[in-house]
Amino acid sequence: MKLTSKFIAAAALVAAANLAAAVPVATVNGVVIDKDTLDKVVAQVLRENNGRLQDTPALREELRQTLITRELVQQAATKGGLDKSPEFIRAMEESRKDLLQQAFFATAVKNHPVTDTQIKAEYDRYASQFSGTKEVQVHQIVLADEAAANKVIAELKKGGKFDVLVKQSIDPNSRNRGGDMGWGNLATMEPPLAAALQAIPKGQISTKPLKSSMGWHVFRIDDIRDAKPAPLDAIKQRIAHDLQNKVIQQAVGELRQKANIQ
Repeated sequence: MKLTSKFIAAAALVAAANLAAAVPVATVNGVVIDKDTLDKVVAQVLRENNGRLQDTPALREELRQTLITRELVQQAATKGGLDKSPEFIRAMEESRKDLLQQAFFATAVKNHPVTDTQIKAEYDRYASQFSGTKEVQVHQIVLADEAAANKVIAELKKGGKFDVLVKQSIDPNSRNRGGDMGWGNLATMEPPLAAALQAIPKGQISTKPLKSSMGWHVFRIDDIRDAKPAPLDAIKQRIAHDLQNKVIQQAVGELRQKANIQ
């Protein structure tokens, strides 16, 4: 008798726990939307916004209404037979393929997790590229032809204002930023660009323009400094992401090697 009472009490606790785990936050035409579903949506939104949002009652209510709307639309679409249409079936199959691909990628990364040792090794390789190299702070004006570029160089040598002449730049990005290219490592640039910039002393402009696919470039070197790598903490996540992509690429490469592709 005592055993039976304990069993009943335990069953009641389990039932209560299950009920608590499925606390309804809304009921739409008899379909329950539970708190667990809302919690997951809230967590996803917070994660995607990188701390710009907080878990507040107002946010939860907004997302609760979104879930209600989604359920209403799903019910109406199902009632109208839209889930049986060829277009929907094709879209579902494509979604299934995408989800399977994502699951394969996630499994590959899970089976070959990126370690801190690998990240450090990759960072050391990256950092070694900066040893003994220089960075330059550059402004540029991009012209349509060599004659126009040489004319700008001549005007700058006569005392023309760079801030005024840069308005002639045919590159909208540099024109809108006053020609500011920021800092660049000479060791990681394309050789023709690195050579052109390296030949310009600090505070000086190009003696001749450099031709590229964009046009003819006139440069001004504002500053020069020893190059330094970014701190490990600042790029650790990016390195980990790159290494994970390599794991995925390797897994896909192995599949292609084993496959019969015609």
